[in-house]
Amino acid sequence: MKSRKTLLASTLLFCFSTSTYAASNELPSLGDAASSIVSLQEEHELGRTWLRQLRAHAHTIDDPLTIEFIESLVFRMIPHSGAPQQDFDFVVIDKKELNAFAVPGGVIGINMGLLLYTRDEDEIAAVLAHELAHLSQRHFARQIERAEQQQPIAIATLLASILLIATNNADAGFAGLMASQAASIQSQLAYSRDWEREADRIGINTLAESGFDPQAMPSMFNQMMAASRIGDKPPEFLLTHPLTLSRVSDAAARAEGYAPQPRHLSFDFAILKNRARIRYQLTEATITDTFIREAEATDNSALTRNAAHYTLAEQALQQQDTKTALQQLKQLDESYQQSPASLALLAKVLTATHQAEQALEMLTMALTYHPGSYLLISTRANVLADLGRPEEAVNSLRPLTEQRPTTPGLWFQLSQLAATANNSVLAYRANAEYLFFSGESAKASRQMDLAIAAAAKQKDFQRQEALKERLKQMAASRKQLE
Repeated sequence: MKSRKTLLASTLLFCFSTSTYAASNELPSLGDAASSIVSLQEEHELGRTWLRQLRAHAHTIDDPLTIEFIESLVFRMIPHSGAPQQDFDFVVIDKKELNAFAVPGGVIGINMGLLLYTRDEDEIAAVLAHELAHLSQRHFARQIERAEQQQPIAIATLLASILLIATNNADAGFAGLMASQAASIQSQLAYSRDWEREADRIGINTLAESGFDPQAMPSMFNQMMAASRIGDKPPEFLLTHPLTLSRVSDAAARAEGYAPQPRHLSFDFAILKNRARIRYQLTEATITDTFIREAEATDNSALTRNAAHYTLAEQALQQQDTKTALQQLKQLDESYQQSPASLALLAKVLTATHQAEQALEMLTMALTYHPGSYLLISTRANVLADLGRPEEAVNSLRPLTEQRPTTPGLWFQLSQLAATANNSVLAYRANAEYLFFSGESAKASRQMDLAIAAAAKQKDFQRQEALKERLKQMAASRKQLE
């Protein structure tokens, strides 16, 4: 029989499966068997280990607006999804291909390019609801149940192949799998199509109960199939989540059983979609003209015009053209001017024009209406640093690290601010956390050693012992993967 460690690693593959097994209408029963095979805590630990490795191999997008947008969609659905996890982590990969995935323990990821293929938030929510269903039905643990009697798969080969699938080269990933005990792997993936249908059905119900349009699931499938016909190869999501005409028909029929809901189009969705277009579709020479046309077209919706003005302001600031950036922000309708995204961008423009005090006052007021906003708190911390108040910046950011302890970008910002404040212990420790959650365990350990040494030099022995304990935890996580 397989060791549990090998089983835990091998069955991570459920979310990347390409089985050709015919789906049946009878679904496996969860019961208590799944929990007896692998606990939620074991899933959590393995999922976070995998996420660190993913970040080590893929370029991710860690800006607060993007992360908060995905979080808002998922957290709206979690109470209606049946997902047993308490903690979730989100990752956005800087790739233009249409893809999303769920990993045991509550790790959910998408490619930024998914925004190119979705027409509204309901369609993104449909993809995320599908992934939540994989987690709620504990397909990972059920895969272990199916795999217990199968021949072991080399953990190194399997994990390397999964990472290739999720990051760089799906074909190479599958090639690596097929080169290593292909028959055993194929047998273990035999129920993946059943589970895809199950995830569709549960996902549609989650959409409906969360106030999204259940029809977004079949409409998103149609978007995927259209993308498949246009491109040279199917979208990554279809490589890992096989989509057949019967599955699309089944989803459409089930969605008809729910009352339709109005679709959601938010300002954040529109500006993030513009970012994706700039990143993956438009050329540098066409960006400005494209969004000027969209901002000025009277037949465009107010949302489209305002999102175009925001994008033009964002582009102008990147080019250090603060005058144009301010002009574009002033053209936003008042309701859009008060959004956290607009306020954060305006604060950056004001800071760049030596009006940081005004920016700080504005952000402080905004946080009374949007308490806990990662975007606003992060922006405010940078403004404080620009005003020569790095200690205040550090103090304002540190509570977020308790709420978001696995967010690399947050730790990186804290390390920079702590260095500016001459807080060497915190600067080293925060940099260690950034490196650790980015999959750079060896470098993280070296930074933690420096933090411990700095604490000892300051005779802060209580802090020194706490850092040593954290270093042990990092080392244990590193050994888990090895």
